[in-house]
Amino acid sequence: MSRSDLKQTCPERGDKSPTSIDQDFCDEATGELLLTQNNGKQQAWKSNKKHSKCYEFLSRNGLIISVLAGVVVGIVFGLSLRVVEPSDDAITWIGLPGEIYMRLLKMAILPLVVSTIITGTASMDPRSNGRISALSFGYIVITNTIGAVIAIVVFLVIRPGQDIQVSDTEYSDLVQTDIQTSDMFADMIRNLFPDNIVTACFQKTQTKYTRTTQVIMVNGTNSSIPVIHKYVSSTGGLNILGLIIVCTLFGITAGKLGRRAEPFTEFFDTVSIMIIHLLNWIIWSTPVGVASLIAKALLSAKDIDNIFRSLGMFVLAHSIGIVLHQLVLIPIAYYIATRKNPLVFLSTCLRPWLTVFGPPSTAIGIPEMLKTLHEKLHVDTRISNFLVPVGATLERLGSCIFICLSAMFLVQLEGISLDASRIFFIGLLSTLGSLAVPAVPSSSIVSILVVLSSLDVQVHNIGLLMALEWYNDRIRTTSNTMTIIVGGVIIDRLCKSSLRSTAFHSSKDKCTRESEAQVKVENEKMSTKF
Repeated sequence: MSRSDLKQTCPERGDKSPTSIDQDFCDEATGELLLTQNNGKQQAWKSNKKHSKCYEFLSRNGLIISVLAGVVVGIVFGLSLRVVEPSDDAITWIGLPGEIYMRLLKMAILPLVVSTIITGTASMDPRSNGRISALSFGYIVITNTIGAVIAIVVFLVIRPGQDIQVSDTEYSDLVQTDIQTSDMFADMIRNLFPDNIVTACFQKTQTKYTRTTQVIMVNGTNSSIPVIHKYVSSTGGLNILGLIIVCTLFGITAGKLGRRAEPFTEFFDTVSIMIIHLLNWIIWSTPVGVASLIAKALLSAKDIDNIFRSLGMFVLAHSIGIVLHQLVLIPIAYYIATRKNPLVFLSTCLRPWLTVFGPPSTAIGIPEMLKTLHEKLHVDTRISNFLVPVGATLERLGSCIFICLSAMFLVQLEGISLDASRIFFIGLLSTLGSLAVPAVPSSSIVSILVVLSSLDVQVHNIGLLMALEWYNDRIRTTSNTMTIIVGGVIIDRLCKSSLRSTAFHSSKDKCTRESEAQVKVENEKMSTKF
């Protein structure tokens, strides 16, 4: 019954009803109508609530969903086009969107690192600076050592190089290097102290080698022997270690100067905010960039089926080590530090995880790591602004797993026995070598050669690892990123009390300065009046 019909049939409340039966009928009809209207409103409210929840979920996780879709599209697209065997020019154009995406992110890395470190260190007192720096570097060394331990345990359990016959292959002796262990660490120390701040933005120090031939007399006959000469030169690339040291010193000095350095710190604080807003726009191109990079990597790889068939146990061992670290050790460390649900933490880390999976580069994930630590995990910005750039440069837990496992795998592949002392030295050199990865392509492969040459072990099949670099590089980069994020949470818990006291004293000093300035202004007004 509609409202108009009800008005015609039922009298108003003030009118007298003809009979009690008619009045009962009208009351019942009115109740039914009101009930129907209430049910309709309730259903509409529930429907709107469901739509709002769905919209809220999509708006909050839209980037993650789109990046996951980009990963799937890249894998499907890359594997499908392998049947067609596209030309090198076609592969170049397929990978061009991903290359543009990486160039945009690299463009923002330098100003972001400089501004965040200066503003972060300027807001702390020297004692807090020293505590956070010591904890950050200690955490990096400990986690890199854990990476080597994981590799050793996985190797001893799976034995990936046992009973594998590698015949004469096109990858044999594919990678060669003259880099020596002592020179690699010397270059790292030199880069810590750049002689020019400007050139540190695009150059770093690296030892280079030249080969000459020297003719000598042996038993009355001339023999030529190769002679290697080394010299200190420079190579292209961002000297992130040197910039971190320089920016830390500038930040500490600005903090000591106080009010006189406020324009300096406010400038870099503004730069940091601007770069973060710019990156929020760039990051929405991640799905296209990730799909392009993955498709290009799959199309550029040669003979994937045979390589996976020959090195299946090595890939399995490496993958198990990465999964053990990300899904077992990291949740345990997070729960011990915070007593919170680690599954929520893993879901929070999904965006930076996907960001570094595509390129693959830990430095590319700096903006997302900073955003995740500050907005979602509520880590103090003074800690995240220092740890994330330093960790992106030195944190190599995933690389340690790969370097240590690869070195033992290649030694086992050559038929050389691995006793306890040799395994120990491989783990030690992998940990130390990860801190001084040289600025050359396939740097982890070069680090493997340095580790093996330090043990006087000559291998001939290291090029096999290059064939799987497109896969191994991505999964170990995600481990490095996850280690940095959980490290920020742990260090924040360890430094929380000292940072609170520092913030209290700084706010107290600020209030004192403001009150002194106000009294000074009032005194000047009084003197002018008199």
